[in-house]
Amino acid sequence: MATREQARPSGDTVLRARLRWQSAQRDDQQVAQALYAGEEVDALHELSEAGLLDGFFSFLEEVGVLGLFGDLTLPGVQRVLVPVVQFVLLYLLKVLYGVPSMNALPALVFSNEAAMTLVGFNAIQIAEGLTQRGEAKRQHKRKQGPLSPQCLAQNISKFTQEQMEHLFNAAVRLLVARGCVQGALTVALDGSQVPTPKSYPGRGCLAVTRTAREKQSKQLVQVVEYVFGWKVLVLIEVRTRLPLAMKVVSIQAYEGAWLLPLLTQAQANLGDHARIAKVVADRGYLDGADLWQVAQRGIIFVVVAKAGMAVADDARALAARRRGSRRERVVRHGRGRTATTQTRTTVLVGLRGLTTYDAYGDPEQTKEHLRKDYAGTPLNAVVVRTWDNRTPKEGTVYLTNGPVSDPFVVFDDYDWRSVIENGIFKEGKHPWHLTHFPQRTEAAVIVHCHFTLLVMTLTTAYRLWQAQQASTAAANRTLSSTLLGGEGAERWRRRLKEENRDKVIVFVGDHYGIFHLAELSVLTGIRLKTLPAHLGSWRDVLARYGISGAPDALAPPHAPLTHLPQVSARAA
Repeated sequence: MATREQARPSGDTVLRARLRWQSAQRDDQQVAQALYAGEEVDALHELSEAGLLDGFFSFLEEVGVLGLFGDLTLPGVQRVLVPVVQFVLLYLLKVLYGVPSMNALPALVFSNEAAMTLVGFNAIQIAEGLTQRGEAKRQHKRKQGPLSPQCLAQNISKFTQEQMEHLFNAAVRLLVARGCVQGALTVALDGSQVPTPKSYPGRGCLAVTRTAREKQSKQLVQVVEYVFGWKVLVLIEVRTRLPLAMKVVSIQAYEGAWLLPLLTQAQANLGDHARIAKVVADRGYLDGADLWQVAQRGIIFVVVAKAGMAVADDARALAARRRGSRRERVVRHGRGRTATTQTRTTVLVGLRGLTTYDAYGDPEQTKEHLRKDYAGTPLNAVVVRTWDNRTPKEGTVYLTNGPVSDPFVVFDDYDWRSVIENGIFKEGKHPWHLTHFPQRTEAAVIVHCHFTLLVMTLTTAYRLWQAQQASTAAANRTLSSTLLGGEGAERWRRRLKEENRDKVIVFVGDHYGIFHLAELSVLTGIRLKTLPAHLGSWRDVLARYGISGAPDALAPPHAPLTHLPQVSARAA
């Protein structure tokens, strides 16, 4: 007799059994021939937003991520009306489509028959729901979708932080194994606040001091304000913009404490496929003991020195007496005849062997930093004397354990940090709605942050894979965000919607096909005077799907639709 563990099907088996998308295989040619022969279809839906699911779900299945979704369980829940995997996929759709709030799901997702069919619900469930609960009180508002937004929010928020971290890290490992990143990597680390109202249980509290002007005296005064919520820390590979590790902590937590743990987790996710060679971070991660540990791992770091540090003051003093390296770039302003150009100059000075950062070094050595004969561990620095023709009072100082013979290498390396701010946090908070949570609870915030970063990671990997396959020249290049041509998530969604608005998805038995409306009309015998130019003639449409039509016919020959009810002349 099989044990309970042996009898439990795997996540992939559950997914194939529950999801129509996985049980049906795409075969445009077979479905087209069925349409041409006049066979009955199981379902036909307009595509619109569901169009991106076609390749995206296939990519997730091929990589193995869908199997991870199938293995998730809700802690403490013995029975559920809806399989857990469908809760996961519904929330994935919510994030993927950029739906800002749970209350918008019925109108934007749950009523989308194509999308809901693809995640395992049938037409009756979509129209009438899974239960009749609340029907007696329903008067004007019609039911939209198989379940309520509140049901989805309550169940999705039951996942623990450990489950979410495991899911995220497992997905990253699968993407890495597929070859999304490889070789020596440069990574960037940063954190961003996720503010919430004070009423959220478990939220952190951060005191922020800012300068304000009094209305009466007009004097500048220091004002203390309190910000509540959490903070998301993310470590990304800068060229592909793929997150390799993340952590959700209280808003007041010290970010520097997570430098080594996130580097460790990221390298564990990379395994033997790639290694972290360089890390860039802002001054929030400036800790001598941690940077020493980073150096011992063979990783080059680039970090900005804080104001008032002895090593920064010494670096500026030495740089003032040395000749710097110069780089000029020409910037164009305006257009046409009134256009002007400006030459912008940046001057940097590289310094080696600075020993006045007492906290940097072996802990056994640094604990004696108060001795008069103490000699610190050598560290290199790059001082910015002039930046785009501007000469600041105190030049920025970059600290690094890497070479500084060419200081612009360090300067350009640190510039990668802007990728995480613009490509992850700004994108995450607007088109991905990182700060819009399913419930006002700590668990909901943690689950939503992990889901949002996970979907961003998966879509970035999918888009990079698509771009690489688009041309032979690109296929031979290492994956990089430059393949996306600067197209952000919002523009990507709009482009997909525009490309799919004239397409339909047709289910016939165990297969489905995706066709342009004009192609559907040709295959079903509707005569069109003209077809869109990119589709060619109706003969081209038939040939594309392996169908040979009569050359002299005005429209393709079509078998009679015998499944339709016959209408008598008297009834007509």
